[in-house]
Amino acid sequence: MRFLRLLALPLLCALARPATAQQAADKALTKLETARTANPGSVAALRALGIAYYKRQRYADARSVLDGARKLDPKDGVSALYAGLAAEALQDFTGAKDAYNTYLQFGKTRSVRNDIRSRLVALSRTELHAAAKSAIANEARIAAEAGNPRAVAVLPMTFSGTDQSLSPLSRGMADLLITDLARSPDLQLLERDRVQAMIDEIALSQSGRADAATSLRAGKLVRASRLVQGAITQTGARNLTVTSAVVAVATAEQQGKDVTSSDVLDQVFAIEKNLALGLFDQLGVRLSAADRAAIEQRPTRSLQAFLAYSNGLVAEDEGRYGDAVRFFDQARTIDPGFGQALQKAQSARAAQQGAQVTSAKVESGLKGSEGAAVAAAEKGVATSTGIGSTLANAVGDVNPSAANSVNSATSGTQGQTQAQTPPTTRDATAEKTGTDQPANKTGQVTIVIKRP
Repeated sequence: MRFLRLLALPLLCALARPATAQQAADKALTKLETARTANPGSVAALRALGIAYYKRQRYADARSVLDGARKLDPKDGVSALYAGLAAEALQDFTGAKDAYNTYLQFGKTRSVRNDIRSRLVALSRTELHAAAKSAIANEARIAAEAGNPRAVAVLPMTFSGTDQSLSPLSRGMADLLITDLARSPDLQLLERDRVQAMIDEIALSQSGRADAATSLRAGKLVRASRLVQGAITQTGARNLTVTSAVVAVATAEQQGKDVTSSDVLDQVFAIEKNLALGLFDQLGVRLSAADRAAIEQRPTRSLQAFLAYSNGLVAEDEGRYGDAVRFFDQARTIDPGFGQALQKAQSARAAQQGAQVTSAKVESGLKGSEGAAVAAAEKGVATSTGIGSTLANAVGDVNPSAANSVNSATSGTQGQTQAQTPPTTRDATAEKTGTDQPANKTGQVTIVIKRP
């Protein structure tokens, strides 16, 4: 019997520990809610409570409180960061991007800023697909609205031929057409990524089935007034024929005649340029001499570099960022002057890194006063991270009781006796190493009062 009691003791202790931790967390949260009630105008109190709500996965509450802190102090980086994390958890990606960009501007931890930059790139793709899902869910309302009369969506082309290694040209050709058609100020070309995300989501909503109506649905949902769609046909071993047409989204009727361009495979860029000029005619756009000269510019003259680039577009669309980086780098290696390949490689690399940036990684990276503010919030204590704490330290050197008043007013906490801790500043060694181990300092403030 004694043996069983001894065996049960560790188990009871293990069960008790989570309960104790839960009670401590509840107590800390209650303290912060009380502090907020006592001082609703305190940025520190609102920030700490928002962090505590986020830690408890109460994301809507966290967002509301942190937005309040941001209104009071738009330059508070920690409030912006956690508002972004909460918004992302709520799948409000636009709100998350706004908050993250604020942290990039005012946040103090360099490693976290780097993580957020990468996270924003990856978040853009997530945002596109979330927007596409929302549009499909509200399709009846959106379809009844007229599209932007200047908005043109270029769809990925279909490919038919014996050499399937040429299939990625369907994305590459569309990418080139978007760049060239955008030269005219009379047209507003929709982003290729946005159009592709909509097509992908429609295909998913149809259990992977894509038909002729998919393009028209996509055009309506991205609010385009006209679509450019086409097909690439391999004729023989080294010949391509590309046919394209403009379709009015509202009526589903083709606008003008088909535009066709044919040549040998090595002349793929000449094929695209002829196609673009023909499409301008069908779109009713008159080009200036300067526009035509700009259209004649080519991003690369290497077919192999362009094929690698097109493969990168396919991989990027499918979320295979590692493969996308490899293809874009390959295109850049073949043609070092291929600027678009370099830009795409950088973007895909950032998206690859951003996909690995979890909220836990972001939080664990916070250093210095920002990390200290988060740690204090978990214990139910509100601390200042900005000018308020610096002012409190300066006042404390002159009059410790005044320092207590400043800290109390800034943090909004109750039951915390700040006079027990001498004022601190960051140590020079800590500043260089990024650690937050402040050393006690003393100082003197001279106040000069001029005679009236």
